[in-house]
Amino acid sequence: QLIAKYFEEHQKDFTDFLIAFDSYYTTNSPENKELSDFIYNKLKEKGFIYKKKIPVIYCSHCKRFLPDRYVRGTCPACGAKDQYGDVCEACGKTHKTTDLKNPKCSLCGNAPEERTSEHLFFKLSAFADDLQRFLAAAEIQDEVKNFVLNWIKDLKDWCISRDGPYFGFEIPGEKNKFYYVWLDAPVGYIASTANYCKIHPGNGNADDYWKSPTGKVIHVIGKDIMYFHLLFWPAMLMVAEFNLPSRIQVHGFLTV
Repeated sequence: QLIAKYFEEHQKDFTDFLIAFDSYYTTNSPENKELSDFIYNKLKEKGFIYKKKIPVIYCSHCKRFLPDRYVRGTCPACGAKDQYGDVCEACGKTHKTTDLKNPKCSLCGNAPEERTSEHLFFKLSAFADDLQRFLAAAEIQDEVKNFVLNWIKDLKDWCISRDGPYFGFEIPGEKNKFYYVWLDAPVGYIASTANYCKIHPGNGNADDYWKSPTGKVIHVIGKDIMYFHLLFWPAMLMVAEFNLPSRIQVHGFLTV
């Protein structure tokens, strides 16, 4: 219901600005489930997935683990208040929910507690050299490139799972574990391409764009999601053998 509401609102805003899409799709689709599982299984097959017990945030009042967007607090890096549990929208740095200062449950407002849970990790730290080569080859604004190169100096492995209840797809072979939203969200680009090919016959298939030597991928993204699109996403594409974006255009915000 929430998706349907915003889908309609966003489409109206886009139309008012004379913007049209060839495929304005959803990440909550059968195509995206299939592709997310395919990429996850590739990461696993090639030895880039491992399990580790970590501290997580739990709300004893709501009786549930709190994923990133269900916790708000002070950014541990810049001190900005009322930030989410995975990324600071003020300074752009990512963090763990347990790093937040003065955390509060977004649902009830109470202070949560730390508990331990086993989670799945992607060995992102193994891709430092590959990501540097990608950044050197891709068309990206210099200031963005320099920003991301600083992140690569301290590249850490990436937790790709969340405890249920969580919106999205359950991870195959795991009990009550779901993909972290930034694993399956960008996969939605490939899924949306597949949807485009389905509703516009004669335009080939998703592989023609994402795997063919003649396929070219360009991303236009907001400045708050650079971390995910310039580190996590290219590394996943490398392992799954999809085309990397040749250009990433980062922009500021337009408030409607």
